Amino acid sequence: MRSPIRLLPIALLLLLALPAHGAEPASRARLLAAADDAPAAVDSGLARESERFEQFAREQVTQMNANILGGKNSMQVQKDDFSLYLSSYKSIDLDSIVCQVRRGESDPRYFVGTVLYKEQIRECTAQDAESCRTGPFELLTEKAGRIIYSSKRGGGWN
Repeated sequence: MRSPIRLLPIALLLLLALPAHGAEPASRARLLAAADDAPAAVDSGLARESERFEQFAREQVTQMNANILGGKNSMQVQKDDFSLYLSSYKSIDLDSIVCQVRRGESDPRYFVGTVLYKEQIRECTAQDAESCRTGPFELLTEKAGRIIYSSKRGGGWN
């Protein structure tokens, strides 16, 4: 066991070191706070991929709208019991698309893109079948959807 006399110099050194280590000058604290408030540097690669992904996503959604089962191109018109015609179709609202791109967590060369969209069902009721096909259509239901894509840097989206 060490004697208290030998521990005294160590204790004094520790006491002298604590205030210098624990307290930062006010100017340094202000600089650290200012650095935290500064916007992060823009990642040019991420910005470029975000633009490419948005264009890719809009093309994909346009193609999905053209091929969707029960879509406008394959609209069904039915006659109800009251001699009215009823038509409905599904579509993805192009104005509601939200595209998000981030770097991959395990490898920053990879990008992950997410498309958030709303799939809508619209319907129309009219006196004759042709008027029923042309509208006006009212929104019946809306359902949120999400598609996740991946890309390697410069390799395109898939």
